[in-house]
Amino acid sequence: MTGKSKNIKVGVASEEQVNKEFIEAWHKTEKGEIEVPEERLYFAEPKIFFQVLSRRRIELLKILHTHGISSIRELSRILNRDYKNVYQDVKLLKKIGLIHQDENKRIFVPWDKINAEISLAA
Repeated sequence: MTGKSKNIKVGVASEEQVNKEFIEAWHKTEKGEIEVPEERLYFAEPKIFFQVLSRRRIELLKILHTHGISSIRELSRILNRDYKNVYQDVKLLKKIGLIHQDENKRIFVPWDKINAEISLAA
């Protein structure tokens, strides 16, 4: 990981909104207005957003980020949680890209900040 801060925007958006953002970003990139793309992760509805980013999973992400590269077993010990439950949480968070894995299968959070956004307007 570099010394540069890495952030990801997480939120709730329709497919139409995601497509619109993609096209806008494409045009800005063509004009040279975007040097470093902003990473984004969207959920189709708030219910899914809150199911995936539960209090326990957010705690897991914070602890893993603070602790640094770790194994799932070590992380479950630090969190004082059952290995199987931590494994399932890590598996899901890896699948959506909030946790990464190195060549030695040790896990880490590449983000310094997760910006959550839920629009109240359509």
